[in-house]
Amino acid sequence: MANDTRTRILETTGLLLRQRGYHGTSLNDILSASGAPRGSLYFHFPGGKDQLVIE
Repeated sequence: MANDTRTRILETTGLLLRQRGYHGTSLNDILSASGAPRGSLYFHFPGGKDQLVIE
């Protein structure tokens, strides 16, 4: 289940970045579109948006 959440966050981030670019995509956008709780984002990606982009 944890890996599903992580994967969903990564896939959503990739989609939003392709559509809106880095500066047009906020963490709130990613959380809203992925349906993931805020705590899950920071659990899997403690580096925030920068870590998401790198992965």
